[in-house]
Amino acid sequence: MRNIFLIAKREYLERVRTKSFIVMTFLIPALMLGVTVLPTYLMTHGSSEAKHITVVASDKKTADLIQQELSKAREEEKQPAAESPDGLDRPQSANLSVDVDLDTSDKEHATLVEKVQQKQLDGVVFATKEALAARKVAFVTRDVSSFIGNAQVKAGINRAVHLDLLKSKGLSEEEINNALQSVDLETQSPSGAVNPMRMFFTAFTMVMVLYMVVLLYGINVMRAILDEKTSRIMEVMLSIARAKEMMAGKILGVGSVALTQILIWTVVAGVLSSTALIAGAGMLKGILSPTLLIYFAVYFLLGFALYSTMYAAVGAMVNSEQEAQQLQFLVMMPMILSIVLMGSILQAPGSSIAVWASLFPFTSPLIMLVRVAVQPPPAWQIEVSIGLMVATIYGMVLLCSRIYRVGILMYGKKPTLPEIMKWIRYA
Repeated sequence: MRNIFLIAKREYLERVRTKSFIVMTFLIPALMLGVTVLPTYLMTHGSSEAKHITVVASDKKTADLIQQELSKAREEEKQPAAESPDGLDRPQSANLSVDVDLDTSDKEHATLVEKVQQKQLDGVVFATKEALAARKVAFVTRDVSSFIGNAQVKAGINRAVHLDLLKSKGLSEEEINNALQSVDLETQSPSGAVNPMRMFFTAFTMVMVLYMVVLLYGINVMRAILDEKTSRIMEVMLSIARAKEMMAGKILGVGSVALTQILIWTVVAGVLSSTALIAGAGMLKGILSPTLLIYFAVYFLLGFALYSTMYAAVGAMVNSEQEAQQLQFLVMMPMILSIVLMGSILQAPGSSIAVWASLFPFTSPLIMLVRVAVQPPPAWQIEVSIGLMVATIYGMVLLCSRIYRVGILMYGKKPTLPEIMKWIRYA
């Protein structure tokens, strides 16, 4: 045990004193916030620049009704509103300036389209009598990919058509508003927890942190072994420590570096979410749930130990960085598969594929964490998952230590499957 802790201490101190550790400690969370929070913030805080559109209709009543509905969305948005049920801001509607045109001739149609092309107008709605009867209104705009703005125009036209139809049936303004009033769906889990979007972002953030850290530091374990093997330092170290102790010390030391970064990120996230210094701080509060943090720590440690052992075996087998890059894909495949399955498991955390993937040791660290964050599975499934991972880690350590013991002394010979099987038997 003394040799293990000495090697772990050396690996830990050697890495936390480097500039790359300091840079990556701040760069990775900044990158993740930029990928997750910034796009959401930009979508929910649309441009304040007014867009000028024209409504072409066959009669003034229809045109005025559409104009009123398109302008109403922005006016209602300016009023104070309660927080949305999921705790996230809704995308802002575009600031529309709406004109009315009663000329439905082909010449006017071509003129208005030309104005849109020349950027004199942002869009034209052709709500003629024929178009409304066919329920197919044309909206000519350069911003065809502006989903929020186009959805606002569509909603305004639909509401105007519904209002016109209901008024023709003799309904009053109050009755129409009550009939068209939307119902907010408040999704709740059986335990009573609200805010499914926050649960989703919590699961996504924690899985990506686990994935990136395991990937980054697992490769570091492999490179540390490869560097010592190519520099022949390993031969000196083997004179004072066994191969199993060296591998365990490296995994423990590099894992401690990763835990140090996780601790820093957790403290910083807690400070930012409590003081609301960043956009989307409400989502980060879910990450700080004590239960989730406990499960995250458990699956991080187990997942890191499992994948690091596999990376260590790759580092012991190969003789160069190029050979390592070819073989490390085999180690990454279960993690990549977990990311691919994550979308369907978020939709159905209790499905058969979710259950089996969360019990399979090589996909369990990521998949079970998603299930725990979104919809906690039965306790026995978590216990079986942890038990299988511990047993697999123990078996992998025994297996990889055999490869490690022979592979670290093999030079100039590319490993093949029959050769690796010989190493295991010889060890």
